[in-house]
Amino acid sequence: MEKALAIELIKHALDLSAQLNFIIEKVETIADEDERIGMREYMGKLLAASDEHLYRPILKQYPELDPVRT
Repeated sequence: MEKALAIELIKHALDLSAQLNFIIEKVETIADEDERIGMREYMGKLLAASDEHLYRPILKQYPELDPVRT
């Protein structure tokens, strides 16, 4: 993957993560426990999948793009 594309994808991956975290905050306000737990599990799977299949592969190739390291 070209570095310019990796930079763009990392930016969007971080934006996606922020949006998913916002949704998770809202999910935590669901009164019905079963519904809340189900949605929480689904949101966790989405976060894990985006990390495993998008974020980590890019950072493996371009570790200098890791915002935690900078």
